[in-house]
Amino acid sequence: MNFLEKINVDISKLDFFQKIIGVNIFVFIVYRLTFLFKFQNDFISYFSLEPNFLTKPWSILTYAFIHQGLFELIFMIILLLFSSNSISNLLGKKITINLFFLGIFFGGVAYLLSGPKGSLIGSSAGISSLLFFLLLLSPNLGVKIFRFTIEFKYIMAFILFTDFLKLISPGQFGVYSHIGGYLVGTYYYYSLYGFPKNIKFKNQEIRKKNFKNKQNKIDMILDKISKSGYDSLSEEEKEYLFKQGMNR
Repeated sequence: MNFLEKINVDISKLDFFQKIIGVNIFVFIVYRLTFLFKFQNDFISYFSLEPNFLTKPWSILTYAFIHQGLFELIFMIILLLFSSNSISNLLGKKITINLFFLGIFFGGVAYLLSGPKGSLIGSSAGISSLLFFLLLLSPNLGVKIFRFTIEFKYIMAFILFTDFLKLISPGQFGVYSHIGGYLVGTYYYYSLYGFPKNIKFKNQEIRKKNFKNKQNKIDMILDKISKSGYDSLSEEEKEYLFKQGMNR
């Protein structure tokens, strides 16, 4: 097996979002190298989403694959791996992929409708869709940060608070793409689980109790996967995840 064949085999072993991350890293390296040839601005302009969207319609998707800062890229990778793995382990890759790309598309639309004066780059709209869907799906999911375990809903509360500050700050048009992502995550969740309905109090209490029990089980399984991996699940837990995926 030669070197190129080995690379192809290794790439084929990557899952979808690992490949997405690979594309983002590759584009980031190319962007950095454009400095040597003095066409960084042209490179960004060609792929970024700008008010003159109709002159380059491909930018409604390509903007999400460009990151200028290393910290921004690393933060994107962490959030994308966390959110995509958490949702995929429960509901499968198809839903996760749909959430990501719909978030990118409608996040871009929300940005354009905000009347921006600049350009938009980054995967934050797609990640916002995944994060908000996960918030509704499993708010009590434990996230281990160093030696501490924090419930996911508190992390999202901080993220939403920072977005609120951007929303009330002048010139922060990029936050509208996050809002577009949040709306996608919200709609997708309720399209799967159903929108709340007005029913009798007694039935509502029963449904809340059943939902809470189901939510606790989902949180427990997600926490177990995050600590020990999918293979650590019992056959009963794996069957439960399979049924969840089939029901959706």
